[in-house]
Amino acid sequence: MSAGTPRTRGRSDGRRSCRRVGLPLALLALGAVLALVPWPATWVERAFSRGLFPLTSHVLAPIVSAAAFSLTGLLALAVVAALLVGLLVDRRGAGSRRRLTCVWLPWLAAVLLSGFMLTWGLAYRRDTLASLIGVPSTPPTPAQTAAAQAELLAVLRGAAASPTPDAADIAAAAECVGREVARLTGTRVDVPTRVKWLPAGTLLRAGFAGVTSPWLLEPHVDAGLPPVARLATATHELTHAAGFAREADTDAVAVLAGIRCADPAVRYALALHALSSLAAGMAPDAAAALVNALPPRARGDLQALDSAVARYRLPWLQRATDATYGTYLRSRGVRGGMADYGRAITLVVQALTRPARPSPLPAPPTHHAEPSPHRCSCG
Repeated sequence: MSAGTPRTRGRSDGRRSCRRVGLPLALLALGAVLALVPWPATWVERAFSRGLFPLTSHVLAPIVSAAAFSLTGLLALAVVAALLVGLLVDRRGAGSRRRLTCVWLPWLAAVLLSGFMLTWGLAYRRDTLASLIGVPSTPPTPAQTAAAQAELLAVLRGAAASPTPDAADIAAAAECVGREVARLTGTRVDVPTRVKWLPAGTLLRAGFAGVTSPWLLEPHVDAGLPPVARLATATHELTHAAGFAREADTDAVAVLAGIRCADPAVRYALALHALSSLAAGMAPDAAAALVNALPPRARGDLQALDSAVARYRLPWLQRATDATYGTYLRSRGVRGGMADYGRAITLVVQALTRPARPSPLPAPPTHHAEPSPHRCSCG
């Protein structure tokens, strides 16, 4: 009799558990509605990007900044451990498995989907950067490209004597990203002042350099990057954490924030990335001429990035990752998929050469002082 009691109680508890799925199912339905309905960009910009998101960033950014380790990784390990404990330690048979199926998994799915949309997913439907700054997304004219190139070279040469980037420069990049987002949108968001370093090669093997957790808005960067590329990638990821989801928009905002930044290391890193992107879209002779016009330090930093990429990249893994992430981007409404990265430099050139713009050259400092390095698989 005593041996049968726990099994009976387990079955009874399991049946009761399966009748308590109303709330997680409602949350799942909310997440599905947010994900599938083509909400107008003006609604998303007003209700999410300038309404809910700033509140979310105000809560999450200080938490992410305070932790030296990856909170996303810790939470993932905790969820896996809880599921394993539920399966392996609880020996009450069918009741335990039913509880896993009817309670834990529905709640996990509901939190993941609804949380994803409310902290990040809706950002794919906000106003485009071209709309925010009032420029066409069409290719720039040769004259515009030449003017932007000259301006970026001036920024780069002016900051070429900056020291090797460190944690203070990442904090400065976060401040500059927040300022640029406020300038573009009229809304203040909180940006984490710390990125989390992943073991060297973790992302580079797949052809990526950074990733931002969509649930915690937590930026991660591959530690295998050389210092300047690491800072540029961190600025890109911080821009994701500031509420920009599309890769082209994110990269362009990161460049604009970087070249306007008072911190010379940030200016140098983002100007170098922008010039490298310009060269990548040019004919070989023009690209070689641009690279030869760079200061010796800049050419050395580009070679260091190429060496890091060549050291870790696995072509077959990059192809698989590109296909997967491209599919994900298209599912979020980014029609070009992986090709969206290539639009960033077009947006930068258009922004730098549009009429009556403020100068991107920063004021004097007021605070302490292959794949793109910013390719990221972001939620």
